[in-house]
Amino acid sequence: MFSLPPLLPPARATVKPLPYTLACVASVASGALVALATWYPGHWQILLLLLPAVWSRVRGHTSAFAIWVGYYLAGARDIPVVCMRFFSGHGELTRPEALALGIAFWIAQACVLATPWAILKPESNSSAARHAMCATIATVLVTVPPLGIIGWLSPAYVASALFPGWKAPGLVLGMTATACAAAVSRARFARRVATLLVILSLLARSVASAPVVPSRWTALDTRLGRLDQSSYASLYARTQQVQAIAQRAFSEGATVVVLPEEIVGLWRPAMGYWWRDDIQAFAAAKRTLIVGMDLTASRAPFRYTDSAVIVGPDHGRLDSRQPVPAALWRPGAAVSAIRGNPTQPYVAVAGKSVAFSVCYEDLLWWPHWRILLQSPDVIVSLSNSWFDSDLALAHIQHQGIAAIARLSGVPLLRAVNR
Repeated sequence: MFSLPPLLPPARATVKPLPYTLACVASVASGALVALATWYPGHWQILLLLLPAVWSRVRGHTSAFAIWVGYYLAGARDIPVVCMRFFSGHGELTRPEALALGIAFWIAQACVLATPWAILKPESNSSAARHAMCATIATVLVTVPPLGIIGWLSPAYVASALFPGWKAPGLVLGMTATACAAAVSRARFARRVATLLVILSLLARSVASAPVVPSRWTALDTRLGRLDQSSYASLYARTQQVQAIAQRAFSEGATVVVLPEEIVGLWRPAMGYWWRDDIQAFAAAKRTLIVGMDLTASRAPFRYTDSAVIVGPDHGRLDSRQPVPAALWRPGAAVSAIRGNPTQPYVAVAGKSVAFSVCYEDLLWWPHWRILLQSPDVIVSLSNSWFDSDLALAHIQHQGIAAIARLSGVPLLRAVNR
């Protein structure tokens, strides 16, 4: 006699994976909810402290990874649409190709930025000090290059909500708050430090004041859309539009006018001729124009800088320290923007020291290191949002540079083209 094998596998083999799967789904959802509450449509960056707190409590590297993947996927959810509009708008890819590329970028950036948090996740029985140290190291890794090149949505932004106007010490205290959030449920000492941080935060927020933009300085938002650089006729038409906008602002009493990033496109010899009379008139009237443009750096291979240029009685420029990866910054390609020197000093405009943020830099921390050490008189941000002005990304970008200005206690002047 022999017996037939059982028709069904043991019950434990079918139900055991379910709690694990639910735990991963819950982790992704918790990260996504924090992203939405912290960034657009939410505006509570203090909630970033929930991420290290939850991260320290979950079991296993996979759940730790899932929390941060959910956060970065939800926070950067516009990447597929942005890629579709940008690359198809410039005729480089079809809309389906650009959308597929955007989806790949979207998933890849979330995985890359979540990886340090997964690798550094301590065992559940590890000490509070180890959790605090690992949370601090992970925050630094996703904030500074090389990962910081795509270091948007950094947990370091919590510092601006907790310690406005406290500059570099405020950033250090904000990092300390992140470390405490990861350890507060594990050690009495961490809870004592957290209590001290709460007191310091209340003090910082009570004495903080809204910085004032210098008198007669104005930043102009435009609605000129994407610039067609395929012909001199289209370039001349854009030049006339931009000149009219600047002249109108000066006629209304402004002495310093800021125009958006790349608003006049690539600077050519013909444009120097078209702008010559206006620049001379600005200088004679002591009126300064800050305008975004691209400046040729080399011809073969073609390299250019995404720059903010000052003309009039003052002269100077600042080159973007990190042009948008893949869109503008393409190392090894035939055409690419190049990165400006991160140590570029402030530029003097109308007797004020000015720090600049050029478009993509609004989303990053590390290009602005000098602001937290040597306070300028004003931060000038130039952006060109013709491809994302109706998306959450445009709001998150503004939130990012506004947070840096708030932490540094410096007024922000921002010009955007839509």
